[in-house]
Amino acid sequence: MSSSPTRVAVITGTSRGIGTALAAAFAAEGYAVVGCGRSADPDVHVAGVDYRRCDVSDPAAIRDLVAGAVATHGRLDVLVNNAAVEVEGTVEETTVEQWDEVLAVNVRAPALLAAAAIPHMRAAGGGVILNVASVDGTWAEPRLPAYCASKGALLALTRAMAIDHGTDNIRCMSICPGYVRTEMLEQFFASQPDPDAARAQGIAMHPLGRLAEPSDIADLAVFLAGDRATYLTGHSYVADGGLTAGHV
Repeated sequence: MSSSPTRVAVITGTSRGIGTALAAAFAAEGYAVVGCGRSADPDVHVAGVDYRRCDVSDPAAIRDLVAGAVATHGRLDVLVNNAAVEVEGTVEETTVEQWDEVLAVNVRAPALLAAAAIPHMRAAGGGVILNVASVDGTWAEPRLPAYCASKGALLALTRAMAIDHGTDNIRCMSICPGYVRTEMLEQFFASQPDPDAARAQGIAMHPLGRLAEPSDIADLAVFLAGDRATYLTGHSYVADGGLTAGHV
């Protein structure tokens, strides 16, 4: 009896944090994983993951990433758009260059990656596109207008792609994490006048009494991409430990 072909996942932003957990989780499920990041030498290496340098703000680099993954592995089944940037500052303080960077990485890149991936998914009989958005796409936090706007746009992009490509058996969904225990979050706590108090306050905001681990987000992504979620598309799935439950 011949075995089923190995499914292939392209995951952006895999050099650390949630991206590293995503790469490890999909690899553990038997996927051939192509990961990428801006760094030529990622902070964390995941065994079995084909890591490639790619600046997703560069459209040519996006095309090369997808084409290279298909050339190496013969197909593309799952795309996880995880790469993102965040800048702090009110709209008065946010520069045109910062707006351009945030929108290029957080919105334009997922759209261009999907555009490059969809023909290969269609040829394979279907596929899954997961966009890692944020609870900041549905509510707002202080001094993050560019980030919040980009994540709200990503949620809308997800819905639009799900409508356009459902007949190709391509499912499009987004994941909205809350506070995840990553290097980026720890840098935020460290920048506060009292880092320990800021961390304790952040934890206390969650009904579950803890921050998310990167693996919590990765586990949800693997489920949504898998065979037990084949009727799910067009929606966002919040993983925030109850953080926003009282704000809907």
